[in-house]
Amino acid sequence: MLSFDGFLQRIFSKKKEENIEPSEFNYNYIHGLLFYNTYFDALAKALPKDSFCFIVGGWVRDRILNRPIGKKIDIDFLITAPPIEVAKNLKSIVGGNIFQFEKEKTVATILFEEGDYRYRFDFSYLDISGIPEGLDFEEKDKFIYHKVVEDLINRDFTINAIAVNFDDTYSLSASQTVLIDPTGGFKDLQEGVVRPVSIKNIEKDPVRIIRGYRIASELNFSVDREFDRFARKNLFLLSSSPKERVRDELIKVINSEQSYQGLIYLRDSGLFDFITNNNLDDIDNIRKIEEILKKNPVK
Repeated sequence: MLSFDGFLQRIFSKKKEENIEPSEFNYNYIHGLLFYNTYFDALAKALPKDSFCFIVGGWVRDRILNRPIGKKIDIDFLITAPPIEVAKNLKSIVGGNIFQFEKEKTVATILFEEGDYRYRFDFSYLDISGIPEGLDFEEKDKFIYHKVVEDLINRDFTINAIAVNFDDTYSLSASQTVLIDPTGGFKDLQEGVVRPVSIKNIEKDPVRIIRGYRIASELNFSVDREFDRFARKNLFLLSSSPKERVRDELIKVINSEQSYQGLIYLRDSGLFDFITNNNLDDIDNIRKIEEILKKNPVK
């Protein structure tokens, strides 16, 4: 347990603290090396001086769960430096290809390979341009912390809305790190449930409905009941979503090792029929889905 000030110091200071003082604030902390990847040392060189970097999303979730890493490594970063600048700096060290795309915000991506391993690092911008002048160290840290929290509470599911400080995860700087977890994602990981950060966040991006069922099947988690009820009653929201994003999520379900369970979620929620009846996906994927379901009839 950490005081709020102690929490901030843990996040932003590179000093190794041996003792953690108890207080009324409860935070989960874990050793930073759990999140380490061999290319983090290269990324540390690519980050501009005095910039802040946080690891967010699926990499944090999967490392907490100790899931197998596999040969496709995707890691999301939230950074206070221009994402394209960091991607270019990293490319000069590891090679690869860079592109940008629009997600919830502009993301700069670098793709590179090492033998059979395929790496994808996504960088999104943490805007701290509005930081007031004249703040002391502690006040500046509070401002940045709240910006990180602001980003996390706008994400899809609580288990994807956890961040750790990059400085605590690599080389000699690795130390215990606090899980920045404003929505209770760590608790939901322990309980094995996929729960939206908020229904409002699902309404803003209805494709997250499909993503929620997919993640639940991949992790063998249950689906939050409120989310499930909302999804079944509001499938029409997907009509306003880009067809290519609906297709991409369906392809991820089809290609998953747990494809059958994922498709059962889609079938039982009415999503499969809705997608088919509203021509939200191409006929080839629909046929693949039908074939998978036929090969694995429900008893």
